Amino acid sequence: MDLQNKENEKTIVKPSINGLLGIISFSTRIPVNRMVTIEEMASSVVIWPYVGLLIGALGAVLAYISNFLLGFSAFLTAVLVYGFIIWFTGFNHVDGVMDMGDGLMVHGDCEKRLSVMRDSSVGTGGIATFFIVASLTLAALTSIPSQYLIQTVLLMEFASKFSMITSMVIGNDDSRGIGRLIKSGINSKILLILVIINSLIGYLILGAPGVCAIISSVCTGLYLAHMADNKFGCVTGDIMGASNEIARIVSLIVLIIALNFLV
Repeated sequence: MDLQNKENEKTIVKPSINGLLGIISFSTRIPVNRMVTIEEMASSVVIWPYVGLLIGALGAVLAYISNFLLGFSAFLTAVLVYGFIIWFTGFNHVDGVMDMGDGLMVHGDCEKRLSVMRDSSVGTGGIATFFIVASLTLAALTSIPSQYLIQTVLLMEFASKFSMITSMVIGNDDSRGIGRLIKSGINSKILLILVIINSLIGYLILGAPGVCAIISSVCTGLYLAHMADNKFGCVTGDIMGASNEIARIVSLIVLIIALNFLV
């Protein structure tokens, strides 16, 4: 993809096939042999959560085969689904979690933490953070009642991608990377509209618990954006990736609670 474009050019919200293909290529292992500009991706950034629905649909098919056709245990199904999703998304968001974990371990100012987070090597903080995130994800996904498993896999990927763009919109701009360019395709007002639309989609998928999952993903994005601004001075691509992974956990835990009390 061609990402060398003018930074200051105003980008309008106008989803396109090219923009969708760029986001799919950026978010998954699906190859897109097509020239996509950063402006096209930025103008289509509002549909990023719906790419999450696509990823979730593939995960849901795997969950159905594993749990309902092959009779695998809930834990093995959770491992297969989670493993497939982080592989299919190119481990990009997992890398963000680990980089953020390394950065948070550092004592010093924002610039020092940011430098460590951008370092390509992985330290103890990153490994430990990923272990915690993966363990909680598997434990939460295993705890979902089997009759709601398919809807849950759909929702958790939808919610995680929504959290990612929430953190991008709310947080301070990074001086490096393409996040600041993509951000030009969305603002807080559009985000608020998306909260309403995506909450309705969450309701259609799983009723009131689905709405709770979407709202929790927004709260996760808001919190991580605030944390990143305080600890690193800005929201980077790594923070966006970490928001994706952490929002998945939060939405799963919220779903477990909501399914117990609202269904």
